[in-house]
Parts: sequence; structure tokens; C-alpha cells
Amino acid sequence: MSYVRRWARIPAVLAAGALLLTACGSAPSSEEQPGAEGTRSMRMGRQIDIRSGASPVLATLWLDSVVVVNCTEPGSLPPNSGHYLAATIVLKTTDEYTPDSGWWMSAGDFTTEDKDGKVTGKGILTSCLPKHRYLPDDFYLSDSGYYGVVLIDSASDHGTLIYKPHNLPKDITGWSWAY
Repeated sequence: MSYVRRWARIPAVLAAGALLLTACGSAPSSEEQPGAEGTRSMRMGRQIDIRSGASPVLATLWLDSVVVVNCTEPGSLPPNSGHYLAATIVLKTTDEYTPDSGWWMSAGDFTTEDKDGKVTGKGILTSCLPKHRYLPDDFYLSDSGYYGVVLIDSASDHGTLIYKPHNLPKDITGWSWAY
């Protein structure tokens, strides 16, 4: 095959590639799809921005995993609903975050649902795991990073995890992840 013929194929390959990218780009990503109860459906490991209305970003976070855990602390109580789930979260506050910004995470902001939308669990505070494993359930420092778990007492070991911040405006509907 001559060099001219080979070079002539390049525009056709580029055009086909552009069409393929356009087709793939037109489908909404999982971050754009509505989730449970009007939340934004996210993929595990994808970063979300926390802001209060039109404020600057106060923090970024992502859900690293949701796994069933067994209690390791002496005197731990068994779960009421069937399973303890550890939702591992990575959180980074920005320079704009201050404790009086009005936002912090709380275990009570988390619930689980089954495929039919029935609530199957809720975030709890208990001494099931060593204290250092938990994400702080309190105000944070500006420009700081945090890593830890939120414990959820859930009837199901799979479903949808929902995070609805209790202390942000009502137009912030929250986020959801399949686990």
C-alpha cells in the first residue's frame, strides 16, 4: 500500500474517533443522574463539592468504600438492624471553611435504602470500632484533611447509601451511592 493511501485513511479514522467520542460524551455521567429521593447519584471514589447555596466550596469529599464490619471493641453491642456497615470517607476542607460556616458531617446524615427506596439503615455513633477509625463527627479545621468511617446500622449489606447534610440549605438534596 502506498504512503498516499495510508495518509488518506487518517482523516477517516479521526472522523470516526470524533463521532465515537461525541456519542460517548452525550450520555449523562453517573454524577448527573438523579438518585434516591432527588439526591445526585455518584460513583464510588468520585469527588463531590460541599457548598452552602452559592458559597465557595467548603470541602470536598469522596466515598471510598462501604463494607460490612464486625465490632472489635470490648462490650460492643450487636447491630439492631442486622449489619454494621463502615462507609469510608475522605474529606478535605478548603481555606473558605470555618467552623461557623454552618456545615459539618454527622453520622445522622447517612441512611441506607433498598432497591425499592425503603430505608434499611441509619448512621449511628457507637463504640463498635476503635475511636481512631471514625471520621470526626464535629467541626473541622480550615484547609485540613480527614479520613475515617461513618458507621451505619443497616438491615442490608448492599443497596444505596444516602448522604443528606442536615445543616445545609434545603436546595442541597444530597448524594447517593450504590454499594
